[in-house]
Amino acid sequence: MITKKIITICKLLTIPLLLGFPLAVIAYRLHLWSMGTSFKIIQFTGYASIVVLLIAIIIGLFALFTKQQQVIKSSAIVAILLAIPAVGLSLQAAKAKSLPFLHQVSTDTVSLPQFQAVLALRGEGTNPLEYNSEKLAPLQQEAYPELKPIISNLNTEQAFNKAVDTAIKLGWEVVAKDIKQGMIEAVDTTLLWGFKDDVAIRIQATDTGSKIDLRSISRIGGTDLGANAKRIKSFISAF
Repeated sequence: MITKKIITICKLLTIPLLLGFPLAVIAYRLHLWSMGTSFKIIQFTGYASIVVLLIAIIIGLFALFTKQQQVIKSSAIVAILLAIPAVGLSLQAAKAKSLPFLHQVSTDTVSLPQFQAVLALRGEGTNPLEYNSEKLAPLQQEAYPELKPIISNLNTEQAFNKAVDTAIKLGWEVVAKDIKQGMIEAVDTTLLWGFKDDVAIRIQATDTGSKIDLRSISRIGGTDLGANAKRIKSFISAF
């Protein structure tokens, strides 16, 4: 019957569609192709998974009424397996839609901590360091109002040393530190994709102790899906 043929095709498509995401990540990590190519593969396999998933559900419902037990079982297996990439893509799309289009955030959106040492590490094709406070600050403040400077009763030397220790404990690679200027620069490598994101930490003296500001920026990608804000919040909590 035609239902058996259709569900057989769906079953054959299931494995390559499931492998789309891991292959895209592995190939990018091995520098076989660009991030853009990997994302296109993920999008294609995600949308294709949704289409095949819907077909499997329709075939399964039809088989239920016509009492084709084997087709029902096959349809259920395909639907369950393809729900993984389909739901994953849907969640990512929903997350991207709910967050502002930012690739850097800072606890001080007027006078941002500056980078020096990491400039040589960023290379060509990375996101610009320029920050349009008038345009980007309102977006950040609306999405991440909790990103505020750390106000500490520690003096600047104590706060500096604690900030270095905190960065190391979070797994960041500290690439530069200048206690006189109160500046720390670090690189955080994401677990899955291996993206390199840069962090600047600035410690300034106050009347009651010190103020610690952080700035986190992604080297590639127009949007960070909240990764930089999450990184700064992790530091604030750990500090």
